[in-house]
Amino acid sequence: MKLEENIRNFQRFSNLIKKISIFILFTLPVLFIGFILYLYFFDFAKKRYITPTIIEIEKNEKIDSVAKKLKQRGVINHEITFLIFVRNEFKKFKAGEFEIVGETSLKDLIETFISGVFFKRKVTIIPGWSMYEVAEELERQKIIKSKEEFLIYAQDKVFLKKIGVEYDSIEGFLYPDTYFFTKNSDPRMVMSYMVDNFFKKVGEKRLGEMKSKDFYKTLILASIVEEEATFNFEKPIIASVFLNRLAKNMPLQADPTAMYGLKIFTRPPRPSDLRVPNPYNTYTQRGLPPTPICSPTIYSIDAVLRPAKTKYLYFVAKGDGTHIFSETYEEHLKNIKFVKMIRKAKAEEEIGIIKAQQEAENKLETENKLETEENKNQ
Repeated sequence: MKLEENIRNFQRFSNLIKKISIFILFTLPVLFIGFILYLYFFDFAKKRYITPTIIEIEKNEKIDSVAKKLKQRGVINHEITFLIFVRNEFKKFKAGEFEIVGETSLKDLIETFISGVFFKRKVTIIPGWSMYEVAEELERQKIIKSKEEFLIYAQDKVFLKKIGVEYDSIEGFLYPDTYFFTKNSDPRMVMSYMVDNFFKKVGEKRLGEMKSKDFYKTLILASIVEEEATFNFEKPIIASVFLNRLAKNMPLQADPTAMYGLKIFTRPPRPSDLRVPNPYNTYTQRGLPPTPICSPTIYSIDAVLRPAKTKYLYFVAKGDGTHIFSETYEEHLKNIKFVKMIRKAKAEEEIGIIKAQQEAENKLETENKLETEENKNQ
């Protein structure tokens, strides 16, 4: 009897196991499919608003790393959704920076990362910057990896010839403008784009004028004018000064040329700087420097092509961006004294204003203290 009962119990248990197995066999796939459908419709395909975010996918980066990065930056809700639906497409992803913004689904993200439409970084090249300063800024903005590599190509005659520069240096051809480039761009592509922009901005007509007067000399002198002038309206007058000096075989004595030869771009010139001989220093060398000293704007080029008609040979900076011009050295010396007087008077005025402000503040502080003491006594 006991044996029979044990057999029946075993059979009942076996039947129960079978029922449970059948239930699990049919239920798990349904649950799994339901889970996948949930992730698809409520995560993968669902759009959500993304504030402007830059995502960089590194070369040879693993899918788990990208998923974690997207989750940390708030671009996706669940890493698992990304891992499930992206795995087959991940090998198509391009390495680079992407901008994610606005209503975006995970499906949209995949299309973005596959498209290779990279985020472009903005860089503004300031008028008067040398190629050394341009290289520095491009590296700082991570548009290029190495300023040293940029400068090597900037003086590579074989490469320069390919992009339309028939000279020993790209200096003068990196037109001042606002540009957009992807991170870690090839410096040759960056230079090629800037040179194309130079010729586009200069235009055929102006280019013809420059060639008729000696293209490269015009560009070199325009670069000096660019450095010396603050305002466009003075550029034709400053150009006339340098042209008049060249006609008389006088040294140009332009401070920026001396500083360019020393590769010093972060401070004003000192008297000792102007005495250091170098091929660019127009205090120690007559004529023009061997190359431009910066990339000039079309306004400086036009000033050299169409200078003011003057007999001026000298000018001195007033300190407000403008200059006083003179025809003789004697006049020039008087103008220097006059400018020094103006600067001294201005400095004394500023000191007087500062002192008056300090006295007013001290007086107010004293009155406040007296008022506080009176209130305490009351």
